[in-house]
Amino acid sequence: MSLALPLAIGTVGIVLVAYLARRDHHRRLAERKALLDGAREVLDDADISLGRDGFPRLDGWWRGRRARVELIPDTLTIRRLPQLWLSVTLAAPDEARTPFAALVRHGGAEFYALAHRLSVRLEPPSGLPEEVVLRGTGTASQASLDRVASALGSILSDARVKEVAATRQGVRLIRQAAEGRRGEHVLLRQPVFDAASVSPGELESALEALWMLHQPGVACPASAARVERLGSTSVPVAGQENAEPKVAR
Repeated sequence: MSLALPLAIGTVGIVLVAYLARRDHHRRLAERKALLDGAREVLDDADISLGRDGFPRLDGWWRGRRARVELIPDTLTIRRLPQLWLSVTLAAPDEARTPFAALVRHGGAEFYALAHRLSVRLEPPSGLPEEVVLRGTGTASQASLDRVASALGSILSDARVKEVAATRQGVRLIRQAAEGRRGEHVLLRQPVFDAASVSPGELESALEALWMLHQPGVACPASAARVERLGSTSVPVAGQENAEPKVAR
């Protein structure tokens, strides 16, 4: 009898802890699922899907062009807290554009970066941050980079921007969305991100920056109603066989 009570209390405690952990896990999954809900109003025909990691992906049309918005959790950071990256891709075909990428604060573990898949180092135009790594596929990439140097410098002036990339199919911007909590990362090695929701203003600003990179000096189309949609093809995705590197993850 003397052992029964402590065992019962211990069992109840374990069950309670498991219940609370499960409830907290489901709450975090629900919060994660809704991170792009507020931004969907920026895109026409917006559709949200979930990845295997539970983070949402938003696809739709922005002023007549296909756009994709993704959230990329990064726990491979060294001596830093986990990062949640916002990736925005705009389908903006340009056959005269040769692939290039500008990666800021290069650490070597940026699995999402196009720069790591381009082999030729490019010369930095004046006005870009000193720590930026510029890569492309050859001399034509240098010419493509030089043409948009002013626009690229303006985009990279935002300290939250991590990478800007361009290929013939489109342009992409990756910037910080949130930083993980220290406690969960240190004790449990789990990424928990606060205030990670993407606002309509943040997404609109990122898309306008990408348009500026695509067409420097040309004003953005006023609305989708004034622009003929450029076909129904999906936003380019990396990893397709026999294709040059694409701008989406």
